[in-house]
Amino acid sequence: MRAIPLRWRIIAALIGLALGTTLILALLARHFLALSLQTNVNVEMGSALTSALSLAKENYDAKKRQLQGIGQLLSAPPHRDENALHAAFADAGLNDLTLRVSPIEQIDIDLSRGPVVSKVETDQLQLVLALPDSQRALTALLSLKALIDVGNAVQTYKHIEMAEDDLRTAFLLAFLVAAAGVVLLASVIGVRIGFEITRPLNALLKGTREMARDNLQYRIPRGRDDEIGLLIESFNQMAQDLVENRRKRLEAEQIAAWREIARRLAHEIKNPLTPIQLAVQQMRDKYSGNDPAYQQFVTNCTEIVTEEVENLRSLVQEFANFARMPSLSLSPSDLNECVHNVVRLYPDAHIHLDLEKNHPTLELDAEQMRRVLINLIENSLDASGKNGQIEIRTRTSDDTAILSVIDSGPGVPLKDRVRIFQPYVSTKESGMGLGLAVVHNIIEDHGGHISVKDAPKGGAQFDLQLPIPDRTVAQPEEQR
Repeated sequence: MRAIPLRWRIIAALIGLALGTTLILALLARHFLALSLQTNVNVEMGSALTSALSLAKENYDAKKRQLQGIGQLLSAPPHRDENALHAAFADAGLNDLTLRVSPIEQIDIDLSRGPVVSKVETDQLQLVLALPDSQRALTALLSLKALIDVGNAVQTYKHIEMAEDDLRTAFLLAFLVAAAGVVLLASVIGVRIGFEITRPLNALLKGTREMARDNLQYRIPRGRDDEIGLLIESFNQMAQDLVENRRKRLEAEQIAAWREIARRLAHEIKNPLTPIQLAVQQMRDKYSGNDPAYQQFVTNCTEIVTEEVENLRSLVQEFANFARMPSLSLSPSDLNECVHNVVRLYPDAHIHLDLEKNHPTLELDAEQMRRVLINLIENSLDASGKNGQIEIRTRTSDDTAILSVIDSGPGVPLKDRVRIFQPYVSTKESGMGLGLAVVHNIIEDHGGHISVKDAPKGGAQFDLQLPIPDRTVAQPEEQR
C-alpha cells in the first residue's frame, strides 16, 4: 500500500487539529448555554414571576379603587387647600403621588360625572377631579413602575422560554458556519505549508536521483533563506565537491598512468644509449684508413650520433624526473622570497615584479616552488621571445594567496586551456609537454589550483592559488 504523501498528511493534520479545537470549544459553549438556560428558565422561577404578576395586578386594582374612593371624597365639600389635599392622600396611604392643581378650563377631561381614574403613559395611574369650588381641578399621578417591571420580567421570561429551541438551532448553525470557516482556513494554510515544505524536498529527491544517475552537474535552485534553503545549498556544495573530487581523482589516475609510462620509457631508452655511443666512438677510433673524406664522414656521423644520444639522455632524464616526483617537504616559507631567488637566475630577461608587501607566510616546499617558477618563466620566455615582457605578481584574497605570471606572448587558445596541464600536451614545436603537467601536480599537492586566462594587455596569465594557513593556529606558536 502506497503511503500518503507528506503534504496531504500535513493538510489533514491541520484540518483535524482545527476541527478538534472547534468541536471542543463548541461542546464547552453548548454546556454553558444549557447551564445558562437551566438557570434562567425553570418552573419555580416561572411560578414566582406569575405570582408576582398577579399580586401586582391586584395591587393595581386596589390602587385604582382607592383612587376612585378618595376622588369621591375630595370632590365633596368642604373646600380644601393643597396642604389638606396632600394630607388626605397621605391618610389613604398614597404617599408616592404627584399632585397638581390647575384651572379647570385647562382640563380636557369631562368631569361632570365625577372624578375620572385612567392609566397614562403606560407607567402611571391618573386621578382627575373637580374641586368643590368648581374653579380648579386636581390631578394626581400614581407611579406603576413596580407593576411594569414585574410585567416586563414575565414577558422576558416567556420570550426566553419560547426562544430556547431557537437559541439551540442558532448555536448549531453558528457552529457549522464557524467549523466550515475553520476547515477552509486550515485547508488553505495546510496547502501553503505543505507545498512550501514538500516542493523543495521533492527537488532534493530529484537531485539525489540525478546524482545516482551520475549527473553531477545537476543543481537545485535555492530560492529560500530558511533551513531548507541551507539544506539545498549544502546539497549543491556536496555536488560541487563530488565534481571536484572526481576531477582530482581522474587527474591523479592520469598522472599515475603517465608516470608509469615515463618510468618504463626512461628505463627502456636509457639502457641502450651508452652502448650506442661507445660503439660509434669505437668505429671512429678503429678506423685506420688514409681516406680523409671517409675519415671526415665517420667523424661527422660520430658527432651526430653522440649529440642525439645526449638529447635522448636529456629526454630520458625528463621522463625520469616526471616519473619520480618527490613528496612535498612543507615548511613556513615566504612566497616573495621564492620569487626573488628564481628571478636572479634571469638577469637579462625583462621581468617586472609587483609583489604585495607583508605577504603572509605559506606552507611551501621551497624547492618544488622554485621548479614551478622556473617552468612558468621558461614558458613565458619561449612564448614572448627575447624582448618579451614578463610580470610576476603576488596578492592575497581572503584565505588564498595568488601568484600570477603574466607574459606578452600570443596567449593560450581557449580550447587548450584545460588540456595544457595534461602530460605530453604542448603548444610549442619542441618539448614533451611535461613542464606544465609538473607545475599542475605540484600546485595540486600544495592544496592549491592553477588556471590560465588572457592577460589584460594580451598574452597569457597563469594564476596560482595557494591556501593561507589558519592564522589563529599560528598565534600560540608565535607566543611560545
